[in-house]
Amino acid sequence: MRNGERGEGRLGLLIAAAIVGIGAFLGVKIVPVRINAYEFRDFVEQQCRTAALTHDDKKIAKEIMEKADDLELPLQRKNLQLKRSSSEMIIKAFFEMPIDLKVTTYNFHYEVNTRAPLF
Repeated sequence: MRNGERGEGRLGLLIAAAIVGIGAFLGVKIVPVRINAYEFRDFVEQQCRTAALTHDDKKIAKEIMEKADDLELPLQRKNLQLKRSSSEMIIKAFFEMPIDLKVTTYNFHYEVNTRAPLF
């Protein structure tokens, strides 16, 4: 065995393992929040499309708030806006969710802005 060849791959393996570990940690912390946010967006878009059938905006707002609560998203009622005109429905929602990453806190900002025609 030559002296210059011993242990050459160990440092690379440790660096690769650290990168994979950090990626897995970030994935476990951030991916579920993003999935819930996208599911929430789909729900809001569906509520907006079916708003022509329901003329009760308070009921729509209540259902949206319940969905946010079910998905553990920190939506406050003041950050949910519903506007209905004679031709369209507009729903806007905004929330900010802090995610603890042990060394720092990542503030996940998410905004839904959808509109649909009323028939």
